[in-house]
Amino acid sequence: MEALAELPGTQREWIFDPPPEVLTSRLFAAGGYFVVSGLFDPATLDALRAEAEAARVEGARQVLGESDSVEGRGGSPARAFRTGRGGDTHWGLHGSSEMKARIEQLCGFTVTPTGSGSFSYYEQPGDYLALHRDILQCDMAVITCLTARSGQGPTGELTVYPGFMREPLSVVRAAGRTYGTVVALQPGHTAILLGGLVPHEVTPTCPGQERIVAINCFRIESSRNRKLPVAETFPDKVLEAACR
Repeated sequence: MEALAELPGTQREWIFDPPPEVLTSRLFAAGGYFVVSGLFDPATLDALRAEAEAARVEGARQVLGESDSVEGRGGSPARAFRTGRGGDTHWGLHGSSEMKARIEQLCGFTVTPTGSGSFSYYEQPGDYLALHRDILQCDMAVITCLTARSGQGPTGELTVYPGFMREPLSVVRAAGRTYGTVVALQPGHTAILLGGLVPHEVTPTCPGQERIVAINCFRIESSRNRKLPVAETFPDKVLEAACR
């Protein structure tokens, strides 16, 4: 598997310096994340599930036993799960002007979608994604739960660490999961997360559990933004593997 630390979008050291548009936003005031329901209607969710199942066939398992030493954004977090590429339905929703307007209304800043999106499948016992921040092209992630079959034991869930936005990842790891907040998404629920600021992970799944999510990354537009290429120039494999 290609090491994300060698791909565009890695910030090896951590400097907490978000643009003013973020610091004054509703999303930042909420701790860098919130969960909404009803972003997609039932028929749209069914279409996303169908596309996710089709993408699973050609998807690939990602397995990496140990995280790298990146303290900031990107890098190569340890993991074990399957990914599939988003299709026309996924991009038609997340790349639409309606989605852009809705997110901007909810969050309080201007965004641009990056990449065509992906599906993540936590389908085997112990599947997980270790602590990380998202790559530089993914300031904010929109994560919609499509399937959440419970198992027997502590279940794997998105866990966020909003109290550690100013800290490097090594500090978060040393503190441990007792300082995290579990974001247990039910089917149809969407987490909107400042993934470039808030450290987060998906804890290991238990036997019998399955968790499938649709993910798309967004760049927050700011007067401070350096000139970035348009979204289509970023390889989907970079965004698929790092925007969780």
